[in-house]
Amino acid sequence: MACINDIPFEILIKGATPAQCEKLIQERSDKVYHVTGGYRIRGVALMGDNVPVGVKGDEVFFQFIKPCFGLFVLRVPDATDIAEQLEKDFKK
Repeated sequence: MACINDIPFEILIKGATPAQCEKLIQERSDKVYHVTGGYRIRGVALMGDNVPVGVKGDEVFFQFIKPCFGLFVLRVPDATDIAEQLEKDFKK
């Protein structure tokens, strides 16, 4: 099982509410997907319902829950692989 620390990321906000996370991801992204809990980003399972994951260029932004620490929004640079997987998984 992968660990979030195995992914290079930047913390954009921590200790946020779900609404704050959603707003920040919407502002930073060109496209936002809402994934179900258990969706994996580079092997790391996301927790929650209707988890926002945004894409802008080769950057990906997502809400991450760290038990006992709360909600974070993380930015992953050089994430073309994640963006392509989201597009493939959610192509309508």
